[in-house]
Parts: sequence; structure tokens; C-alpha cells
Amino acid sequence: MQSSGKPGITLQMYDNYFNEIAIKIAPFLNWLSMRYIEFETLISPQRLNRYKIACNNNTRKTLSLYRANIRMSQAFLAVLGIFEVVLRNKIDLHYKIQFSSNPEWLLASTMPGGFLTRNGCQNSLNKISRKYADLGANYTHDKLLSELSFGFWKFMFAGRQFQAGGSTLLTIFPNLPPHRNQSFIYQKLDKINSIRNRVAHHEPICFGAGNVIGTVYARSHFQEIIDIITYMGVSSQQLFYGIDGVFKEANFIDAI
Repeated sequence: MQSSGKPGITLQMYDNYFNEIAIKIAPFLNWLSMRYIEFETLISPQRLNRYKIACNNNTRKTLSLYRANIRMSQAFLAVLGIFEVVLRNKIDLHYKIQFSSNPEWLLASTMPGGFLTRNGCQNSLNKISRKYADLGANYTHDKLLSELSFGFWKFMFAGRQFQAGGSTLLTIFPNLPPHRNQSFIYQKLDKINSIRNRVAHHEPICFGAGNVIGTVYARSHFQEIIDIITYMGVSSQQLFYGIDGVFKEANFIDAI
């Protein structure tokens, strides 16, 4: 083969080129390493350890997983915020109609003869009373409604509270599957409450059993939210449009 007269590219030239690249990026790689060390110091080795084990001590993947878990938690918080408002408003409307003689049914339920004065409902009654006292002169029914926790609304489907309220609350779920009772709804809300608490306390939701990366827990609990919304006869796709990033982040985590 005849030479073109132009110098060829030899293996030595490739070697020299990549050596130069390695020298140039070495400070950057050291900065990345230092950044992880600093991050670990600030967050704490104990908190990052589970992520690090799951990523086989790969610090880049560890940071990626930790941040992806935060993003998925943020996506959950957005959905949970809307879900909680919709749930309590559905319950509120139902009891306003049922107790139409006194639409301020929350406060009325704690008064003598109120339905939460019955045996087994003391915890719910106490929560209303405490929030009412905290509001003082600023009390309105809507303010009291918004002050009550997700746990309070969950317990409206517990046996005693459900029965005390007339055993009518399942009518807010027109699409509830046949042969499902209030306990079925309570169990679903309890699962939703558990992931709500994990997210609120900055606990990871990106692991399966042990220290293995997995999103089954997050996906299944997100499905519980979708189920409840669907039972209400509401489109979850429309309700959560623009804020539903849970599956997107779950897919990212599964690919790490």
C-alpha cells in the first residue's frame, strides 16, 4: 500500500493523548471525590451508608441514588398534598350533607350527643378539641378542617368512628369494588400514611429488602393513592397532571 505522505496515527500517539487527558481531568476527579467526602460529612456517614452499600461503594452512584430518592420523595409530597385535601374535602362535604342542621359538624361531633362522644372515638374527639382550642378566636370550620392531620381522616374509616358517623362514609367512593368495606379503605389509607411519614421524616423509599435498590415499595404505595382517587370517581391522571413524577424517578432509580 502506497503512503499518502501524511504521518499516520500510531498507538503511541493515542497513548500520549489519553495520558494528557488523564492529567487534565485528574483535578476534576479529585474535586468530585472531595465533594462526596464533604457531602458525607454533612449528611452523616450513617445516613449515606445504606445507599453506599446498595451501590457497591461507588460514590458517584451513591450520590445519584440519594438525590433520586429525594426527587421521588418530593414527587410523592406533591401528590400526597393534593390527595389529602381531596380526601378531607370529600369527607367534609359528605358529613355537611348528612348533618345539614349543623354544617360545622366537626365541632358539633365533640359536643354532648355528638357522634364522636361515643365509646372508642375519644382519640378523634381529643384531636378536634385540641385544634379548636389552638385556633381560639380564629376558629372557623374550614380552618379547623385544614388543621387536622391525615391520621385523623384515616381514622374516620376505623370501625368505631365509621359506625358512630352512621356507617355512611363509603358513599364518597362510588367506584368502590363490590364486597369491600370500610376496613378495606382504612388499610389502604394506613399504607399511604406510612409512606407519608417516611417521606416527611426524610427516610429512604428507594430500597427493597435489605440494602438492595428497588422501587416496588414506592410504586405499590403510589398505587394505593391512585386506587383511592379512582374509587372516588376522579381521574388521577387529570388530578395529578403536571406533578406526577413518581414513576419517572422510580424508573431512573431502577436503572442505577
